[in-house]
Amino acid sequence: MRIAQISTNTIPVPPRDYGGTQRTVHYLTEELVKRGHEVFLFAKKGSTSNATKTFEYESDDPRKQLDFIIKHLPPDIDIIHDHYGIVAKANPPIPTICQSHSKSIKGRVQIPVYVSKFILRKYGKRRGYAVHNGVRMSDYTFRTAKQSYMLFLGRVIKEKGVHLAIKVAKETGKKLIIAGPLNDKSYYNARIKPHLGRNIRYVGSVGGKRKRELLANASCVLFTSTWDEPFGFVLVESMASGTPVLGFKKGGVAEVLRGMPQLLCRTTSGMAAKIKNRQQLPTARRLRRYARTRYSDIVMTDSFLKLYRKVLNNNLYKIPKNTLWNRRKAKLKTTSDGGGR
Repeated sequence: MRIAQISTNTIPVPPRDYGGTQRTVHYLTEELVKRGHEVFLFAKKGSTSNATKTFEYESDDPRKQLDFIIKHLPPDIDIIHDHYGIVAKANPPIPTICQSHSKSIKGRVQIPVYVSKFILRKYGKRRGYAVHNGVRMSDYTFRTAKQSYMLFLGRVIKEKGVHLAIKVAKETGKKLIIAGPLNDKSYYNARIKPHLGRNIRYVGSVGGKRKRELLANASCVLFTSTWDEPFGFVLVESMASGTPVLGFKKGGVAEVLRGMPQLLCRTTSGMAAKIKNRQQLPTARRLRRYARTRYSDIVMTDSFLKLYRKVLNNNLYKIPKNTLWNRRKAKLKTTSDGGGR
């Protein structure tokens, strides 16, 4: 197939540190190419890939980005996979799926896709499809021998529950390393900074080898999100490293860990109790196997190819008339022909 992948203009593909959307775009693009498909990637400047061709946005204006995509989209594209939203909402005359990497999709699109069945039910109103994220297993270091520290990995914001991870650390008396971008300085100063010391450390944003080492060596990862987490990349990254990850039963977390119910918690006290009884947690090899068989880039690509074929074979995408895509394309043609002002 000839497939267009539309990434956002926030972070290059692949991301250096954080960027779940861009990581998904990267893994999917590379695996599709490996399987012989032609992939055309539209992404932020600085992106690199093995796609048939990579197009880098020339503007930060979404309207100009749409024009850029219309102008440069190769002919005979079979399907567009829009991770951004600007293409699907313009209704191009090409089968297009729109993937939400967070919650609901703003605006009407024909074929919405969500990263968990939970989000599809609650925010997508059961309209559309759910395909889980996947990671490349070789990108993560697997270790069976662990060090004594616990790890929180994620953005430092209230919704991620960093203060609750600190509470668990104090209740268990274990060391805690907090790693992630500082997105809420007032929250950090009020709820995190006063607790930092020898046993609780904040090491800032991490990526690459540093991130892999922290995940592989941690005794466990604390996933203390208090909001409806759409999926939770860290859950899979931890298990791919052979590291148990304890999470609250919120959002898509229970869905991702449904085969590992012993990792689900309802309270910080319950989380602390599981840490104290570590022998009841899954082994490193079992965790790695679980991640590989359910949440690898290979499994994710299989699922998307199945969806692509379903859309194409069953004519699920209806070609509309007088759409934003057609209007913008006509205007671009008029301008290029010299008819514009």
